[in-house]
Amino acid sequence: MTRGPVTVHRFEVLWRAGGHCGLEIECSSGTSVRSLVADLGHAYCEELERTAISPFHLEDADPERVVPLAEALAFLPERELGDDEAVAVAHGRRLRAAGEGDAVRLTHAGEVVAIGEPRGDELHPAVVFAPR
Repeated sequence: MTRGPVTVHRFEVLWRAGGHCGLEIECSSGTSVRSLVADLGHAYCEELERTAISPFHLEDADPERVVPLAEALAFLPERELGDDEAVAVAHGRRLRAAGEGDAVRLTHAGEVVAIGEPRGDELHPAVVFAPR
């Protein structure tokens, strides 16, 4: 998927000890936190832990639970596909875009077939999950 500009929403120093510090950074997807730290000058990232991505938060993680695909992608807008469209997308074929502004969950009969990415007047299946 294409990446736009990155945004840092919050950059907080949590602690300092000698030449080390702990940072908490809230940023947009596509941001290279390691590069961001390196840009501080003579700095490097010794340890990195992602605490949240989209609607998922580390404190809610349960190693016994596997999140179903449809639930994991529920934060994306949905475009329901007809039978012929579902077959085409499952084989990597593009669709005519229908005004999608960003990535969209392409579904058929209640199942996620792919994630589509708009490019011009077409919707490209960027990730296909199950051939039909």
